[in-house]
Amino acid sequence: MRLRILLLALSVLLAGVAYGSCDNPVLALEKKDEATIQQLEHAWSVAFLTGDTDFEACLLSPDFTEIRSDGRLNRLPDELALAAKHKAEPQPNMDIPPGTVHLHGDVAVAYGVSPVKMVDGKPHRSYYADYYVWENGSWRVYFAQQTEFVVAQ
Repeated sequence: MRLRILLLALSVLLAGVAYGSCDNPVLALEKKDEATIQQLEHAWSVAFLTGDTDFEACLLSPDFTEIRSDGRLNRLPDELALAAKHKAEPQPNMDIPPGTVHLHGDVAVAYGVSPVKMVDGKPHRSYYADYYVWENGSWRVYFAQQTEFVVAQ
């Protein structure tokens, strides 16, 4: 248990250090507008599917939390570990339609429906919601949620 806490603390610290050195063009000219959130959403999807954990460490806040579609609760180190698995075998870029963005002051939520995936021979989709906060002139994702449902046939 102590080792897990130590590793979690180290991951959070390293993520914070990584954020200070982020030079990805997508992160360079962020604005408090819908178009920027749409760009960040797309870049995050590509980063996850290709194992670009450096980009994810820049975009996601050190206290990032996600409720996954299977009900598990993930933190930043969990998200980075999932993405890292794709580094050796990048996943094909799915045609992910842009979601809806709702801005409210220094927070934004991007939400929508993910593409269909087959689970046990049945088509499933997920609603998703990604929550952003504007901090120090840039957006950070601090919370995400996925809710899976079976597609009616």
